[in-house]
Amino acid sequence: MRKNRFLCLTLIFIFTFSIFEISASANSSWHWVTTSPMTIFPFVVLLTLFLETLAIKKFGGVSNVKKVLIIVSIANLLSFLAPYIERAYRFIPTSGFSISAAFNKGPYYIVLAGYLWLTIIIELPVTYFLLYKDTQKKRKLAVTIVSANILTTLLVAVIERLLCIGSW
Repeated sequence: MRKNRFLCLTLIFIFTFSIFEISASANSSWHWVTTSPMTIFPFVVLLTLFLETLAIKKFGGVSNVKKVLIIVSIANLLSFLAPYIERAYRFIPTSGFSISAAFNKGPYYIVLAGYLWLTIIIELPVTYFLLYKDTQKKRKLAVTIVSANILTTLLVAVIERLLCIGSW
């Protein structure tokens, strides 16, 4: 058990410090041609929470649906805020640490492969360590959490690509 916690903490530590070296070029003339991902955000959040809660209850063996929903909601909130906190950190040299600027300046966060890794790195330990006492299928719970996150991230990415088109 200690080994698993150490591994999770190590992965979170490595990810946290590796994202600070990421650089990107941007053009200030970005605009959404159809609709912004923030417009469909409430719908994909509900879809994600529903699917992840259902999967953990059905395949992870956790019967307390209310507890699963609350924990999945917290884990998803943390994984959603992480890229914006990192982006706000990158604003320090020019305008200071600003969560508001991270949400409002430039193109909104778009679901990519990095988002999938971020989701798994944040949500797996949070969800697993808060629910593993409620199931007899501990390994299956971990596999279910990862699988559900892969599924929901791919679904959100596809929905976003179909409905939200932008250009420079």
